[in-house]
Amino acid sequence: MKKLNLVGLGLLLLLMAGSFILLPELIRSQETIKVGGLFDLTGVTSEVGKPFAQGVRDAVDWVNAQGGINGKQIELIPVDYSYKIPQAVAAYKKFVSQDRVILINGWGTGDTEALKDSVNKDQIPYISASFSAHLTDPSKTPYNFFIGADYSTELRIFLKWIKDNWKDASRSPKVAFIYSDNPYGKAPIEAGRAYAKEIGVDLVDEEIVPPSFQDSTSQLLNMQKKEPDFAYINTTTSWVAIILRDARKLGLKTQFGMNPYGYSEKLPQIAKEAAEGAYGLMPNVAYGEEVPMMKTIRDYVEKNKTIENPDTLYVRGWAYVLVWSEALKRSKELTGPAIKAALETLKDFDTGGLTPPITFTPEDHRPTMRCKIYQVQNGKIVPVAEVEIPRKKEWLGF
Repeated sequence: MKKLNLVGLGLLLLLMAGSFILLPELIRSQETIKVGGLFDLTGVTSEVGKPFAQGVRDAVDWVNAQGGINGKQIELIPVDYSYKIPQAVAAYKKFVSQDRVILINGWGTGDTEALKDSVNKDQIPYISASFSAHLTDPSKTPYNFFIGADYSTELRIFLKWIKDNWKDASRSPKVAFIYSDNPYGKAPIEAGRAYAKEIGVDLVDEEIVPPSFQDSTSQLLNMQKKEPDFAYINTTTSWVAIILRDARKLGLKTQFGMNPYGYSEKLPQIAKEAAEGAYGLMPNVAYGEEVPMMKTIRDYVEKNKTIENPDTLYVRGWAYVLVWSEALKRSKELTGPAIKAALETLKDFDTGGLTPPITFTPEDHRPTMRCKIYQVQNGKIVPVAEVEIPRKKEWLGF
């Protein structure tokens, strides 16, 4: 009996010793709020991924300096996955199993859609920078969110703007789609086809480009035969610049519009004169635009000098953190389901003018149906319109 007591006492002491060893780590994890950051810093979208990631980092630093989340500091755990889905999956597994994050700020369409089933199973709020409409239906992707009009809404807005401003009564406007051969490039195309038909815009051509390329002449020559009045480009900035330069060499009269990862302050810097007159859909304002939150951002940049040429992608990173940090503050507890529920309480949430007001509900994760259209004028991107379309139930997730 005494031997058993001694054995029991030994086990008790061993367990207590283990507890003391683990205690500092336990205390530290309770003091910080761990958030995963999945970024593309070296892959094919790194030109837009790097300023976005820096915006997220800087906004987290700013939130922490304001007192954090109800007194707790955010611990951002960044990973560069180089826009490769297998690396994104590996990073996600580490976030969940080792880092024990309670929320992830993600990036691309392909990886976000590849992870959505795991995200749902693990109940981890996943706020990605992909605006794929496929991620907006809570009945299918309840833990996926993003900040800005989805790609399908943006394309519908561009088509509506074309139709509403078309002056030739003798015929309908003719449009073409140019998009990259990946999930991101293809995301809004089916919705665009249907909406063009619905509102009486003639979709006369579709051209597919690789995720990376050096020449788009063959695609543009094919498109030229159909004589579209407008073409919508769904790829990122460097590849958009190639298309615009090639179009200028060929003397095309087509007017070009593009999605928010193909359009920023950098486009006229890269494409030069070929970018003049080009339109872009923007879910958030350009850097330096006169909105209330911009002074805070500019002051931060001037003081900390973390980025050399801040742009709209950098602003987008700030907008993301402002939204999900607000949800963390509102959350009744720091668990995935509670944070999801807190996000779904956001109604017309003001990001200080960086984006249109943001709304999520348990039935609809489309954050807004509004988007600004910008145009390159004298080498600068200038807002020329803001368009809102109805929140139709049949468009949810499409």
